[in-house]
Amino acid sequence: MMPGMNGFEVCRRLKNSATTAHIPVVIVTALDQPSDRLKGLDAGADDFLTKPIDDIALFARVRSLVRLKSVTDELRQRALASRQLGIADPLAAAAAETGLNGRVLLIEDRPLIAERLTQALSAFHSIETETDAQAALARAAEGDFEIVLVSLDLQNYDGLRLCSQLRSLERTRNLSVLLLGEAEDKSRVLRGLEIGAHDFLVRPIDRNELLARARTLVRRKRFAERLRDSVQSSMEMAVMDQLTGLHNRRYLDSRLATLFDESALRARALSLLVLDVDRFKVVNDSWGHDAGDEVLREFADRIRACTRGIDLVARMGGEEIVVVLPDTAIEAARAVAERIRERVEGEAFQIQRGQRAITVTVSIGVASRRAGDAGPVEMMKRADEAVYRAKAAGRNRVIVASAA
Repeated sequence: MMPGMNGFEVCRRLKNSATTAHIPVVIVTALDQPSDRLKGLDAGADDFLTKPIDDIALFARVRSLVRLKSVTDELRQRALASRQLGIADPLAAAAAETGLNGRVLLIEDRPLIAERLTQALSAFHSIETETDAQAALARAAEGDFEIVLVSLDLQNYDGLRLCSQLRSLERTRNLSVLLLGEAEDKSRVLRGLEIGAHDFLVRPIDRNELLARARTLVRRKRFAERLRDSVQSSMEMAVMDQLTGLHNRRYLDSRLATLFDESALRARALSLLVLDVDRFKVVNDSWGHDAGDEVLREFADRIRACTRGIDLVARMGGEEIVVVLPDTAIEAARAVAERIRERVEGEAFQIQRGQRAITVTVSIGVASRRAGDAGPVEMMKRADEAVYRAKAAGRNRVIVASAA
C-alpha cells in the first residue's frame, strides 16, 4: 500500500490522464488473491505481479510491455504529426475503446478445457476453437480475429513454435497472443513472452482474470488499429507519396527532426540509409516513364519487406528513398542496407505490365548520428556523400560514412 493513496487509485489516475494513459503500468504488491489481480487490471494496469517478485518473470513482462510500447509510441507520434498538420486527431476515438465483443481464436486440443474456456469468454466475446495447430495457423491468417489464445500443452504440437509462427507471419503478427500454461512450466511461459506473446495466464485460470486480460488485449489491439488506420487515411494526401505509398519528403523532414532529438536526448543510436536506383534515367529513356513508375513501386515494396514497423521509409523525390532506423547502430544499419541491396538485385523487375523483365540495382549510403551533430542535416549529408562514393565505385554497393 502507498500512504494517502493505494496503488489501484494511482494506476486509475495515470490511465485516466491523457498525458500518461499510454505509459505501461505494472502493479507490484503483496496482495495475492484473484480478486486483487482483477481489481488491478480493472484499474487499467497492464500487468499485476505479486511479491516476492521473480526477477526473470519481471524482466520478461517488462520486455514485452516495452516492445508493445515502441510500436504504439510510433503510431502516437504519427497521429500527433497529423494533428500538427491540421488533420483530425485520432487519439481521442482510439482511447475510448472498451475492449468488449472481441473476436477470439482458442487453440486447445483438450475438449473439456476448451469447453470451460469457451464458456468463460463467450458472454463478452465471440470465440472459435481449433484443435489442430496447423489448421489454427491458417484460420488465424485468413480470419479477422483480434486475440489468439494458445495452450502451451498441446498434445501434438509445440505451443511455443506455434506462438513463434503467429508472431513471424505477416498476416498474423499484429494479433494479440495470450499464452495458457502450467504454473510449474513457467520457463516455457517466459520464453513465450520473449518470442513475442503479449500476455500469459497459468492454470488454474481464474475466470474473471481471464476476462480482464482478454479485454485489455482487445483494447490495446483496437487502439493500435484505430491509430494505424486513422493515421493512414487522414495523412495519405498530406504526407504520403502517391506513386509508391511511402511517406513523402514533407513528413520525413518533420519526423526525422523528432527522431533525431529523441535519439540525442536518450543517448540512443539512430541511423539512416539513402538509396538511389542505379541508372534510373536509362529505364525512363529506354522503356518510358510508365516503366519507371513500375520500377519505383516495386522498389518501394522490396524496401518495405526488409524494414521494421518502427522504421521510417520515405521517398525524397525521383528515384531516391530514405530509410530512418531508430535504435539502430551503424553496423546493424549496414546489414539492413545489404539486405535491401541483395533483395533489389536478386530478382528481375517486371515492367510493361509483366511483358518484360529488367535487372535493377541500387547504391546505398549509410550514416549514423554523431554526438556533435546539431541536427539531422549533417547525418543526411554524410549519407548522401556515401551514395556518391558508391556510384563512383561502380554502383550496386553499400558505402558507410565514417562514424567519427
